[in-house]
Amino acid sequence: MLRGSLFEDNFIEIAMDQIGNTSIGEKQKEMLIVMTALLYTEQNNLLSQSQMRDAKQSLQALFLRTSGEETMLRKLIEILRFNEEMHTAFSDLSKISTRIQSSTEIIARKVSYLRSYFDRLKVTPQESADFFTPFMNFTHQFLLKVKTFNSGMAEFLEIKEVESRRANEYRIAKEASVRLKKRLAGTLGNDPQSEIESTIKDEVIQTFDHAEARNNLSMVQREAKLKEREIDELLEEINTMCQQAMNPTMREVKERDVLIREDYDDVFTLFVAALKKHRRLAKIKDFLMDYFKLYQRAYGMFRLDFNSFKKAVTMMSTNSQQYFEDKNEDYDIRDKREKLKKLEAVINFLEVAANMVREESELKYQKLSKKLSELIDQSDSNWRDISQDLLVAKVSAEAEMSTTI
Repeated sequence: MLRGSLFEDNFIEIAMDQIGNTSIGEKQKEMLIVMTALLYTEQNNLLSQSQMRDAKQSLQALFLRTSGEETMLRKLIEILRFNEEMHTAFSDLSKISTRIQSSTEIIARKVSYLRSYFDRLKVTPQESADFFTPFMNFTHQFLLKVKTFNSGMAEFLEIKEVESRRANEYRIAKEASVRLKKRLAGTLGNDPQSEIESTIKDEVIQTFDHAEARNNLSMVQREAKLKEREIDELLEEINTMCQQAMNPTMREVKERDVLIREDYDDVFTLFVAALKKHRRLAKIKDFLMDYFKLYQRAYGMFRLDFNSFKKAVTMMSTNSQQYFEDKNEDYDIRDKREKLKKLEAVINFLEVAANMVREESELKYQKLSKKLSELIDQSDSNWRDISQDLLVAKVSAEAEMSTTI
């Protein structure tokens, strides 16, 4: 594609017109890099339509008010980096949710196998009382908590998404309310002709007040905090269970009092004692120890996932509009990851190209153009996977720039 919407909406004509009135050489150098990256970005749908529109408007504004050498490049890098962060947050949330779901299913299958294995083992009443029954009860409790954690995380994401929507609604309502009050405080509202007109003015302001949106946001924020606290307490419960499934000498000493709703058997100590009493337990010791290790890994991974999840939803909450645009545009997470790789590559290219413009400021435009092609085509670069597409974008951008009147 040699002519995209970047050219059709007169972006280059506006920019080049400004270049023609200022420092031609420096502006052209920067413009070539900006247009190469921006055209590649648009052709690969790395920015949403609204982001692409904002990017072009921002860059056009920079032509109008600045003459700094790297100003446009820094702005474009900033825009792309923001989008990269949103893609990363969306990808992280998806990966974490999938990992938690997968871990839950694996634990459930292992518990099911353990139950059937014990049934085939024909455990004696004494063996059952000393170890097998307490261990199966413990395992069943653990599985229930893991399933609760899995469903709780799904609910937490839904609540945070609602919170993000409410935050966006509140922002819009607040801005609309401020604009309305300013208008009514201006010529339309300066001199009410009667008491009735003045009353109508006050009622209109009240009707468009953003209090309802603020209340809706506050309600869902409270719900999110409660759910976060609930999950955190659940993880503490799981951690307490894990303490009972490890060597007592390795157990952590709590620095604060944690409310634990249930008592759990010290299954590790029971197992050590049962090994001494029941000789055939020694034959399946390694098999059973794998379950003890499974519990430790499960808690550690779930805690890491929860912490990572909270960081990712913070990004979502801060930039809710873009998050939902990304979510609606990319149903396949593989597409999202591919976009993320391309974004990382084009940002790396822009950063190196920006340095080149600064360091090679004495080069004429034509020589810098040739050097830019060589830079793009470097076989050991961080953008080598997109180098050919970047070269095509550069050719298109340069052809358009060189024929703009």
